[in-house]
Amino acid sequence: MSPDLHPDLTTRERVALQTSPENCQACHSKINSLGFALENYDAVGRFRDKERNKPIDPTGSYRSRRDELVEFRQTADLASYLANSPDSHRAFVTRIFQHFVKQPPDAFGSRTLQDLTDKFVKSGYNIRELIVEIAVVASLIPETSNQPSES
Repeated sequence: MSPDLHPDLTTRERVALQTSPENCQACHSKINSLGFALENYDAVGRFRDKERNKPIDPTGSYRSRRDELVEFRQTADLASYLANSPDSHRAFVTRIFQHFVKQPPDAFGSRTLQDLTDKFVKSGYNIRELIVEIAVVASLIPETSNQPSES
Protein backbone atom coordinates (compact mmCIF):
# COMPACT_ATOMS: atom_id res chain seq x y z
CA MET A 1 0.00 0.00 0.00
CA SER A 2 1.20 3.48 -0.82
CA PRO A 3 2.30 5.25 2.39
CA ASP A 4 -0.03 8.18 1.65
CA LEU A 5 -3.04 5.82 1.60
CA HIS A 6 -2.37 4.21 4.97
CA PRO A 7 -5.70 3.99 6.86
CA ASP A 8 -4.21 5.34 10.11
CA LEU A 9 -3.23 8.70 8.60
CA THR A 10 -5.22 11.82 9.35
CA THR A 11 -6.30 14.01 6.48
CA ARG A 12 -3.55 16.48 7.35
CA GLU A 13 -0.90 13.75 7.36
CA ARG A 14 -2.16 12.29 4.07
CA VAL A 15 -2.33 15.67 2.32
CA ALA A 16 1.13 16.61 3.61
CA LEU A 17 2.54 13.38 2.16
CA GLN A 18 0.67 13.66 -1.14
CA THR A 19 1.73 17.26 -1.71
CA SER A 20 5.33 16.95 -0.48
CA PRO A 21 7.01 16.68 -3.93
CA GLU A 22 8.77 19.89 -4.92
CA ASN A 23 6.55 20.49 -7.95
CA CYS A 24 3.45 20.31 -5.70
CA GLN A 25 4.94 22.60 -3.06
CA ALA A 26 5.02 25.56 -5.44
CA CYS A 27 1.30 25.97 -4.67
CA HIS A 28 0.61 23.70 -1.71
CA SER A 29 3.16 25.40 0.55
CA LYS A 30 0.80 28.39 0.32
CA ILE A 31 -2.60 26.70 0.48
CA ASN A 32 -2.32 23.59 2.67
CA SER A 33 -2.31 25.53 5.94
CA LEU A 34 -5.57 27.24 5.00
CA GLY A 35 -7.20 23.84 4.56
CA PHE A 36 -5.61 22.46 7.70
CA ALA A 37 -7.22 25.32 9.65
CA LEU A 38 -10.60 23.76 8.82
CA GLU A 39 -9.72 20.22 9.90
CA ASN A 40 -11.78 20.56 13.08
CA TYR A 41 -14.85 20.24 10.84
CA ASP A 42 -15.78 17.04 9.07
CA ALA A 43 -17.21 16.76 5.55
CA VAL A 44 -20.67 17.86 6.71
CA GLY A 45 -19.46 20.63 9.02
CA ARG A 46 -19.63 18.88 12.38
CA PHE A 47 -17.00 19.97 14.88
CA ARG A 48 -14.47 17.33 15.91
CA ASP A 49 -11.26 17.41 17.88
CA LYS A 50 -9.95 13.99 16.81
CA GLU A 51 -9.53 12.12 13.57
CA ARG A 52 -8.55 8.46 13.57
CA ASN A 53 -8.14 8.75 17.35
CA LYS A 54 -5.48 11.44 16.93
CA PRO A 55 -5.89 15.06 18.04
CA ILE A 56 -6.57 17.46 15.18
CA ASP A 57 -3.86 20.04 14.53
CA PRO A 58 -5.51 23.13 12.98
CA THR A 59 -2.43 25.35 13.36
CA GLY A 60 -0.73 26.95 10.44
CA SER A 61 0.52 30.05 8.74
CA TYR A 62 0.55 31.69 5.36
CA ARG A 63 1.89 34.81 3.68
CA SER A 64 -0.70 37.43 2.87
CA ARG A 65 -0.75 39.35 -0.41
CA ARG A 66 1.09 42.09 1.50
CA ASP A 67 3.82 39.57 2.44
CA GLU A 68 2.69 39.55 6.07
CA LEU A 69 3.14 36.24 7.91
CA VAL A 70 -0.24 35.28 9.34
CA GLU A 71 -0.07 32.57 12.02
CA PHE A 72 -3.10 30.88 13.51
CA ARG A 73 -3.74 28.26 16.17
CA GLN A 74 -7.35 27.54 15.28
CA THR A 75 -10.02 28.32 12.71
CA ALA A 76 -11.26 31.32 14.70
CA ASP A 77 -7.83 32.99 14.48
CA LEU A 78 -7.79 32.70 10.71
CA ALA A 79 -11.42 33.81 10.45
CA SER A 80 -10.69 36.87 12.59
CA TYR A 81 -7.76 37.84 10.41
CA LEU A 82 -9.76 37.42 7.20
CA ALA A 83 -12.78 39.29 8.59
CA ASN A 84 -10.54 42.30 9.22
CA SER A 85 -8.49 42.07 6.03
CA PRO A 86 -9.04 44.75 3.36
CA ASP A 87 -7.81 42.22 0.78
CA SER A 88 -10.55 39.81 1.86
CA HIS A 89 -13.17 42.54 1.61
CA ARG A 90 -12.07 43.42 -1.94
CA ALA A 91 -11.99 39.76 -2.93
CA PHE A 92 -15.49 39.19 -1.54
CA VAL A 93 -16.89 42.21 -3.38
CA THR A 94 -15.17 41.12 -6.60
CA ARG A 95 -16.55 37.58 -6.41
CA ILE A 96 -20.10 38.56 -5.52
CA PHE A 97 -20.08 41.20 -8.29
CA GLN A 98 -18.89 38.65 -10.84
CA HIS A 99 -21.45 36.14 -9.61
CA PHE A 100 -24.39 38.49 -10.15
CA VAL A 101 -23.21 40.57 -13.11
CA LYS A 102 -21.06 37.98 -14.94
CA GLN A 103 -18.46 40.66 -15.62
CA PRO A 104 -15.55 42.08 -13.64
CA PRO A 105 -16.19 45.28 -11.70
CA ASP A 106 -13.59 47.14 -13.78
CA ALA A 107 -15.87 46.76 -16.83
CA PHE A 108 -18.03 49.40 -15.13
CA GLY A 109 -15.22 51.81 -14.41
CA SER A 110 -11.80 51.79 -12.82
CA ARG A 111 -13.18 52.98 -9.45
CA THR A 112 -16.12 50.58 -9.28
CA LEU A 113 -14.43 47.92 -7.15
CA GLN A 114 -12.96 50.42 -4.71
CA ASP A 115 -16.24 52.36 -4.46
CA LEU A 116 -18.26 49.19 -3.82
CA THR A 117 -15.72 47.93 -1.28
CA ASP A 118 -15.74 51.27 0.55
CA LYS A 119 -19.56 51.24 0.69
CA PHE A 120 -19.53 47.62 1.89
CA VAL A 121 -17.16 48.46 4.74
CA LYS A 122 -19.06 51.67 5.62
CA SER A 123 -22.35 49.69 5.77
CA GLY A 124 -20.87 47.40 8.42
CA TYR A 125 -20.47 44.61 5.85
CA ASN A 126 -24.18 44.54 5.03
CA ILE A 127 -24.49 42.05 2.18
CA ARG A 128 -28.01 43.16 1.24
CA GLU A 129 -26.82 46.73 0.80
CA LEU A 130 -23.89 45.48 -1.26
CA ILE A 131 -26.23 43.56 -3.56
CA VAL A 132 -28.38 46.67 -4.04
CA GLU A 133 -25.27 48.72 -4.85
CA ILE A 134 -24.17 46.06 -7.35
CA ALA A 135 -27.61 46.14 -8.98
CA VAL A 136 -27.37 49.92 -9.34
CA VAL A 137 -23.92 49.67 -10.92
CA ALA A 138 -25.02 46.81 -13.19
CA SER A 139 -27.92 48.87 -14.49
CA LEU A 140 -25.41 51.31 -15.99
CA ILE A 141 -23.71 50.73 -19.33
CA PRO A 142 -20.23 49.27 -18.83
CA GLU A 143 -17.29 51.42 -19.86
CA THR A 144 -15.76 50.34 -23.15
CA SER A 145 -12.77 51.80 -24.87
CA ASN A 146 -14.30 51.33 -28.33
CA GLN A 147 -17.43 53.44 -27.89
CA PRO A 148 -17.52 56.32 -30.38
CA SER A 149 -16.85 59.65 -28.78
CA GLU A 150 -19.49 62.31 -29.03
CA SER A 151 -18.37 65.19 -31.22
